[in-house]
Amino acid sequence: MTKGITDFTKGSITKSLFYFSIPFLITNLIQSLYNIVDIMVVSYFCGATGIAGASIGGNITNTVTYMIIGLCNGGAIMTAQYAGMKSHSDIKETIGTTFSIMFILSIISTTLMLVFSRSILTALNTPADAFDETLSYFRICMTGSVFIFGYNAVSSVLRGVGDSKTPMYFGFASCCLNVILDLLFVGAFKTGVSGAAAATITSQAVSLALCVVYLKRQQFLFDFKLSSFKIVPRKALNIFKLGLPGAIQNAIVSGGFLLVSSITNSLGVYAASGVSIASKINNFAQMPASAIGMAVSSIIGQNVGAGKFDRARKTLSCSILMSLSVGIVMFTVVQLFPSQLMRLLVDDKEVIQTALPYLRITSFDYLLVALVFPLNGLCNGSGHTLFTMIPSIFSSVIARVPVAYFCVYALNMGLSGVGLSTPTGTISAIIICAIYFFSNRWCKKTI
Repeated sequence: MTKGITDFTKGSITKSLFYFSIPFLITNLIQSLYNIVDIMVVSYFCGATGIAGASIGGNITNTVTYMIIGLCNGGAIMTAQYAGMKSHSDIKETIGTTFSIMFILSIISTTLMLVFSRSILTALNTPADAFDETLSYFRICMTGSVFIFGYNAVSSVLRGVGDSKTPMYFGFASCCLNVILDLLFVGAFKTGVSGAAAATITSQAVSLALCVVYLKRQQFLFDFKLSSFKIVPRKALNIFKLGLPGAIQNAIVSGGFLLVSSITNSLGVYAASGVSIASKINNFAQMPASAIGMAVSSIIGQNVGAGKFDRARKTLSCSILMSLSVGIVMFTVVQLFPSQLMRLLVDDKEVIQTALPYLRITSFDYLLVALVFPLNGLCNGSGHTLFTMIPSIFSSVIARVPVAYFCVYALNMGLSGVGLSTPTGTISAIIICAIYFFSNRWCKKTI
């Protein structure tokens, strides 16, 4: 294939899946370190209110970011399938259209979020003693969101052509810079959670700039010239067709998470802080399955484009075995050492004790997402992104929110009730995805 494109339509499936998913995993780990370092530094210098502020503000920012990532996935799917078809002119048009759309949407979303920031925090039951810090963190993150959107757009098209290493390299550089700036802004300059937000945005901007410069020097198939940033209507229509379901799905999933967070916030600062710490551990433990699911999407995208559906099925089987093996290990570690793991992030005993039952219950989800992420990857890679909305919406909103509400307010279970809602929702998603897979409807080509 052309320079910069990896061919997944031949060779060992296990080898391709393993080596292609490793950079995704490392990239996800690096991305996670942004939030972990923020929480650790904020915890040390700002206490429980600082943790709550950075956590709630970060959750809202992530909601917007996940929507854009979902839409970028449309460009990644098109790029992967065009790579399988060996249609390089279509790849270039898709990349240019993706970048242009992302820039426009980043400006629109930033403006809306800044205008309605106070109303959003009020609706989420943000604790009064953490309100100002949360508002500051959220506004700074949204001001620099164009860099976050840009970085995710670049990463998505690179994923489509089979390059998962380049985003990893520059993500690592960005993380190192973020650690330095966190310590400088929050620790030395005493800027509180505002400094943590500024450190994150600055490091993302530097990472994006370095990545673009590197790709230009490597003569990447997209030249990044201003004239190349144009929207091709037909490509834009397909990007929205494939990506909008994912964007809506991510918005609804994140919205469901924010509704559950609103329930958690109503339990007080220590509950909000405790869930934030436990969630960092959960995200870390689920990253292998998430990385494998992302790799599955690109690999299956090329094979569907080439008409190799049996190879796509084998890719799914291998991915489930790999993610489940890691999930069992992660589950065991968290069940044996929950307090010790939380103590690595925060030294507040009340926060740890409050979150302990939540962490133990939600760790069961590590075993369940080992099935969900690969199945979603198959549906996304084959271009059937509209279907992935159904299990995601059902699990995050229809199942999880009512269970959390009932357990907390009717059964008075506290954070244990919030935790129980997570695996309950995931089980419902597994059932729906399995039915769709065995129906073979995903075999119908969309491009």
